[in-house]
Amino acid sequence: MHITIVLGPFKPPPPAPSGAIEKVWWRLAATFARRGHPTTVVGPDHPDLPRGDSIDGIRFVRLPLLDRGSSVKMDIVRDFAWSRSARRLLPHADVTVTNCFWLPWILRSARRRKKAGIGVLNMHVQRFPKGQMFLYGGVDRISTVSQAIVDGIAGERPALAERISLIGNPVDLEVFHPLEDRKDPSSDRPVRILYTGRIHPEKGLHLLVEAWQRLLARGRDFQLRLVGPSGQGDGGGGPDYVRRLMDLAGDAPLELPGGVSDPTALADELRDADLYCYPSIAAKGEASPVAPLEAMACGLPPVVADLPQYSAYIQNDRTGLVFTRGDGEVDSLTGALERLSDDPALRQRLSAAAITAASRYGIEEIADAYLEDFQESIDDLRKGRHRS
Repeated sequence: MHITIVLGPFKPPPPAPSGAIEKVWWRLAATFARRGHPTTVVGPDHPDLPRGDSIDGIRFVRLPLLDRGSSVKMDIVRDFAWSRSARRLLPHADVTVTNCFWLPWILRSARRRKKAGIGVLNMHVQRFPKGQMFLYGGVDRISTVSQAIVDGIAGERPALAERISLIGNPVDLEVFHPLEDRKDPSSDRPVRILYTGRIHPEKGLHLLVEAWQRLLARGRDFQLRLVGPSGQGDGGGGPDYVRRLMDLAGDAPLELPGGVSDPTALADELRDADLYCYPSIAAKGEASPVAPLEAMACGLPPVVADLPQYSAYIQNDRTGLVFTRGDGEVDSLTGALERLSDDPALRQRLSAAAITAASRYGIEEIADAYLEDFQESIDDLRKGRHRS
């Protein structure tokens, strides 16, 4: 099976500084290639990437990297020109997967796709749809990562419902795993609360800082570390949001070390933490974030909001703790953190269940699911029909 993956214009693949989606598809591409499926990735270049036509067994076709601007609308306009350039570089394939905004629309004609020889066109959706799904009526398949996004797509365009595949995001279990001798929080150091991801308002980090402040006001000894990029070009909220967080923290030593692009270093951050919180309340922003899964794989049961996007792998009091959005959400989050900190038996039980739940999302398991779905969609295309 020949597979082409087209990344968006604003983030390169690893080992350059990448986003979560780019890391996911690069790991999958390497797995496909290792299994004997010739795999091409079309994506933006970066000085940190090795030179040559092949990286990690993947054929890499390079386009210029675009800097993300402050205007989402202008970035969408720039994606159009970039997607047209990518279109001209597509090799013959059995399946072509992309998360570019415009490329599926540019390739909307089945006759044109057949002439170009790109095979099945799979539109990958990692964000809650916001009215754009009418552009993608011509695709052969839509893949996404949570039932909430499936429902959102079908709600916008019911005719697409039969073409949607639900396959979760993978986690690299060779990198993200617990320490063999993991210990409970020690009484001789503060309890370390960790967040990993973009430093952006939709991630709810202001709620986490407020909850931390309430714990400190109760005389509790807690540290808070927010690991991730804050620059707008990296998808962060920019200096204004960082100042807001620092103002909320007051004199307390809030740690904002920046982004960590090396997966091993990120796993070390997780293994050094006592509690993990991913406080996003973006019901129409999150898809199925990888960060909580990485924490779970390292033995940290996550504290998250009651968003349906997490329901496949985070269940309250089973694999993590869930706080309630809306009125009193800071109190609810504070209570969840305090409960998890104060109850060693609960931490141990949730940690074991979290590790088991994360093990179902290993790269090999998710690659199996994609290859099976790719083959099914290829068979459907040969029979002249979409999946029913």
